[in-house]
Amino acid sequence: MAEPMDPEVVPHIMRLLNVDIFSEIIQLLYETKLLVVFSGTCQSIRKACKPCLFRKVRISASHDLLSGVLLSSTPDVWPYVRHLIVSGYWARIWHGDPMDLGDLPLADFLSRMPSLRTITADDSAPTGGPGIPWDGIATLLSPHQLREFDLRLTPNREASIPLDFSIAPLAKLSLSLWDHDNNQRAQAGVMSLVKYIINAVAPSLDHLTVPFDVAPLTEMTASSWPRLRELELKGDLDTNSAPGIIDVLSQMPHLRHFTILRAQRNDSPRHALWSSAYYTKGFPCPQLETLCLSHLDPADEFYRHLSPTLKQLSLRCWPRHYLHQRGYDQRALTRPEWQSQLCTAAEIRGVLHQCGLDTLESLEIEYEEDDREGLLLRSIPVLFPHLRTLTICRYRRPGSPSINAAEIAQALRRLRTLRVLRLHADLVDAPHPEADFMLGSSHLTFSTYEETLREFARDLAGNLCPDLRYICLLFRRRWANLWLPFRITRDLEGSVSEVRRDADLISVSGYR
Repeated sequence: MAEPMDPEVVPHIMRLLNVDIFSEIIQLLYETKLLVVFSGTCQSIRKACKPCLFRKVRISASHDLLSGVLLSSTPDVWPYVRHLIVSGYWARIWHGDPMDLGDLPLADFLSRMPSLRTITADDSAPTGGPGIPWDGIATLLSPHQLREFDLRLTPNREASIPLDFSIAPLAKLSLSLWDHDNNQRAQAGVMSLVKYIINAVAPSLDHLTVPFDVAPLTEMTASSWPRLRELELKGDLDTNSAPGIIDVLSQMPHLRHFTILRAQRNDSPRHALWSSAYYTKGFPCPQLETLCLSHLDPADEFYRHLSPTLKQLSLRCWPRHYLHQRGYDQRALTRPEWQSQLCTAAEIRGVLHQCGLDTLESLEIEYEEDDREGLLLRSIPVLFPHLRTLTICRYRRPGSPSINAAEIAQALRRLRTLRVLRLHADLVDAPHPEADFMLGSSHLTFSTYEETLREFARDLAGNLCPDLRYICLLFRRRWANLWLPFRITRDLEGSVSEVRRDADLISVSGYR
């Protein structure tokens, strides 16, 4: 959406246009990556473009910041910056004291950005390196106008730090750790820092994302969260020392969106979320609209007590089960000793029957097929008649044949409001994702499989509701996991006339 523009900065020749129209033109040029060229037309246009051109700026910690280059240049840019991204190595401290920025005037640099609302900092330290210095993190958190902070940390911080710095009243806080490939546990320094930050901003937060590895669940249970609307917990949790998740939720009465993606360790059983203490209290988040959770326990009472306000429900694995099946992904997940304990179709069906959510609009399920898969699929239109989006990620048992598209469509044909169907059918003839690197394979392997998916989508579309717009099928190649979007076109009589890859969408990525 275009931002309001001061009429005084609109170039004279452009004043023939409405100011709002000119703002929309600038926004469109920005989105199409043509604004830089347009801004070089003349000084007046350059001035008019600055608020949009420089509202989001990326700098390198070592090359731009630590070198001092930015502190003595481009002073007219910083007042327009609303989102600052700091990435790269903090190389200046590689051989020095990792806890001290020395004479670097970082606070002065940030003070030149009165419009700053968001900071994204990537702790891209080399393996074993110190990453962002402690006082650097404290300074980045300090601008009083800051409202959103996104920090990716390395876990190897053993030393404790002085926790006496001020933090802006953040509305959104996103914390994450570097990948678990190296199987590092978060150290005391990181955990202390995260605990301090979360306790300081809890009263003002409306969105919190934090890894299980460092989430201070005990303190979160004791805190008040009057504004929190969205909570995302993801990672590896030591369930022996953590309080119940339901106890954490009990302090968040206004929560609307809750994501809990917990990895399953080889030596840990499934864990229920519900506590008998809440039988008389009821579900602690009466306004919840979105729920996403992994590795559910089919015997958990939690699903019987869900709020009727729920619109989106996702019951899945994390990481995705297919990452445990093949190649590099499997080796990476073996190092932290994670497993993927799939529910069967019968178990998922039992859970869905407990929910009682006939107003649900979006459903995602991930399971291993069994003899009751047909019952599961046929029960979905009965239990959730108003679904607009349905995602099914199903896996064959070893030695089982591919499922027939007509069988799926026949089971789901009573979903009259469905607009988007996403499906991972786990077809037998799917090429190995790493086939490009295998001797004797060719690009035709994937081209042929894409045509197979198109035909599969056509077979589905012919038996599903006439208002269905897209069928998206999972396509894995190398490191990409994409939903290939097939658009359905129908003739005047409602019959399918064409199913083709949508040239505008191309693909939908980010399926993890």
